[in-house]
Amino acid sequence: MKLIKLFVILFWLLIFAVSVKAGDLYSDEPYDRYGNPQYRYEGFSGTRYQYDLSDPYDRLEYQLDLDAQMRDRINPNPGIQLDRDLGQYGGGAEW
Repeated sequence: MKLIKLFVILFWLLIFAVSVKAGDLYSDEPYDRYGNPQYRYEGFSGTRYQYDLSDPYDRLEYQLDLDAQMRDRINPNPGIQLDRDLGQYGGGAEW
């Protein structure tokens, strides 16, 4: 009986460890643990964005992310305007 309990505990610990690691790989966070932007969305032009501004939650996160807003203001990428002309609004564009 003790051996079965041990296996059950080890099994759940393994499941927990795998799920924690998977969370690191497939995070919805706009920045990774090192502070680098995570580009999760891609526009028609091929420009990658941290935020999808058609999503209310992403729009709120973008409004609070001053670094992403600053990068968008000074980004010379013409694809950003092309995406906007096509009705796609992303925030935190990749350089």
